[in-house]
Amino acid sequence: MAGNGKYRYMPRMKTSIDLPDDLYRRVKSKSALEGLAVREVATALFAAWVDGRIADVPAESVNSGQTTADWKYRRQALGAAVAESTGTDATLVDQLRAGRR
Repeated sequence: MAGNGKYRYMPRMKTSIDLPDDLYRRVKSKSALEGLAVREVATALFAAWVDGRIADVPAESVNSGQTTADWKYRRQALGAAVAESTGTDATLVDQLRAGRR
């Protein structure tokens, strides 16, 4: 932990990323429905990817020519990979909520 005196805080790196407007609106909407901050969802996904719990994302999958069906299939495959790698039936949202308690 960093800090001094009676105030202690965890050091964090503040960053900005550019997302397509439509994608951000969907992420924001879904995270709000799940009662999570976009920051929590992004942090959990980054951590899962870095830890190897999510397969590397090929560059071609992020292009704007991807169809809705392609995106849905890829999302479902990633979700299944994450669920399998955690060794639990709990969804990522369930895991995040459990971690808050």
